[in-house]
Amino acid sequence: MRTKAYESIDDLGRERLEGLDIGLDFSFGALRAMERSLWGELLVRYLTVESDDGTVLAFTPVYAGSNLNFNALLPRAIQTGYDALVASLGMAMATRVAVVGSLISDRGWIPMLRGFADRAGALRLLLREIERVAKQHKAQLTMLKDIHRDFPAEERALMRAAGFTEGFSLPTVRVNTAYASFDEYLTRHMSKNGRKHARKQFVKAEGTFTLRVIDDFEEMIARVFPLHRAVFLKAKYQFEELPPRFFVECARSTSPKSELVICETMDGRIVGSLMIFYDDREQQNKRIGIDYSHAESGLIYNLLNYTGIQRAITRGLGTLWLGQSSYLPKTRFGGELEDQYLLIKAHDPVLKPTLPLQRWWMSRYSAANIQAGIEKGMPL
Repeated sequence: MRTKAYESIDDLGRERLEGLDIGLDFSFGALRAMERSLWGELLVRYLTVESDDGTVLAFTPVYAGSNLNFNALLPRAIQTGYDALVASLGMAMATRVAVVGSLISDRGWIPMLRGFADRAGALRLLLREIERVAKQHKAQLTMLKDIHRDFPAEERALMRAAGFTEGFSLPTVRVNTAYASFDEYLTRHMSKNGRKHARKQFVKAEGTFTLRVIDDFEEMIARVFPLHRAVFLKAKYQFEELPPRFFVECARSTSPKSELVICETMDGRIVGSLMIFYDDREQQNKRIGIDYSHAESGLIYNLLNYTGIQRAITRGLGTLWLGQSSYLPKTRFGGELEDQYLLIKAHDPVLKPTLPLQRWWMSRYSAANIQAGIEKGMPL
């Protein structure tokens, strides 16, 4: 086995990734859209472990730069202080970070060849290559982003053995959509109150809003992008803001496929937008946009999410991912929280003492803690 680094996903090629266990966020089209949307001095390298005949055995993107919002999960005071420091003294004070995994992932993973036996050996090689690339680009921190609980525990142990400190990241939300119809979903999957809530939303929308699905939505991006930006600016956890180019590239992608659900008033004003990724196994409600100036912005949000659930059921897909944050409404839609882990390694000796504090703070992001907060009416 040997490692290799590629500067573009096109250099690697879609066909060479087809044998890997890749989710929607690590698919060729999603990573290509992200690559073509990079901003500032941010760069990406695609690292592989390959057999002697060139078969890709393991794979991950690594994003390196000082313009990554690496502290989005830390206390607001720390974020504000860091931002003020960079604003006053310039980007020379910004921390350089290498983020391993898809920047847009709501469910992180290290894609490997299906059925490959020596996963541990491949992962050790990949971790060494990650270390090399991080040092090459002068990263002060390396972060393995959002490793989902389904990733083998023994392989997370190898990450810790390589010097990474493990803590909780924000959970993702999975919805079981293996039902014959949306009505069956409501009847069998939802509680009595949940069913009542869902049906009430559609009744309330009659005569006020219409919803439609657009497969080829590139020409719509200029109209819906401000709605998506409004959601980003309002979000409690602000990760990387995606530019319009990202939405354009997603509209052009066939792997994954994508579509746009838009919510309009009766006079044709667009007040909501939901971009969906899907393949033949699962669906992801990827990005949502809302017109908060409308008095019924909460109803718009609910309608888009319920329509996304309907789309997954209609396709016959058993799994829908609703992503991170906004846990109270997403559990009301029938979602279940699933733990994810953030693994951090400091290369700068000044930053190493901060890792235990970060791990302690992030313990609050376990699915159990957030679920308990929901039940008490105090979700994070």
